[in-house]
Amino acid sequence: MSLRLAEAYMAARLVPPPKRNDARHIALATVADLDAIVSWNFRDMVNLKKKSIVHSVNARFGYRLIDIISPLEVPRE
Repeated sequence: MSLRLAEAYMAARLVPPPKRNDARHIALATVADLDAIVSWNFRDMVNLKKKSIVHSVNARFGYRLIDIISPLEVPRE
């Protein structure tokens, strides 16, 4: 399941081919039904354009939206 989702991210040009593992990371987290991914990767993951691609693909495949945030956005208790 996650590999198919990762390939859909790649087809939507989420990341360039050498960064395929970033697409796999997001796909695994999505399929595992996690609430969020925390990353310092602002170029390929933590930005509005990339989040929009992920949300679009996830909706098309019937998955819920996953939040992709930087460590600075993690709530502290």
